[in-house]
Amino acid sequence: MSWSLAVAILLAGGTWAAVALQERATFGTKITEADLTVEVDEGDRFSLAVPDRGASVGDAWSATVTPDGVVAAVEDRKVMSNVRDRVLGPQAGGGAGTRYFIYTAEAPGTVRIRLANCFQGCRDDYSRGLSREVTWTVTVG
Repeated sequence: MSWSLAVAILLAGGTWAAVALQERATFGTKITEADLTVEVDEGDRFSLAVPDRGASVGDAWSATVTPDGVVAAVEDRKVMSNVRDRVLGPQAGGGAGTRYFIYTAEAPGTVRIRLANCFQGCRDDYSRGLSREVTWTVTVG
């Protein structure tokens, strides 16, 4: 193996590791709808993931946390599903991706986190039929 190839492989591996560490620092443990009951440790960062077709299509996700004081909301962030959308921004059709609601576990206890998508403002039977909600039970130990 040539030195230049070895250096390229090391740089690529280092870049991948740096990206993985940055993603972990940003999102913490990613939790999907496949696991609606989770346990985290106090101080952990975690994110709840839901599919998001984009505001221009009509998705409007919101979060409700009960009771207060167990977890703290950090932010919600949409990650585009394909490279073109990540580079150029959402294209026609809203730019499908995943919305992450990011939290830190603040104190021991159990909390319910409800994510709701009131599709196109829930203005009629059609939009209410496409609206949805997902509820997680999160226990902080």
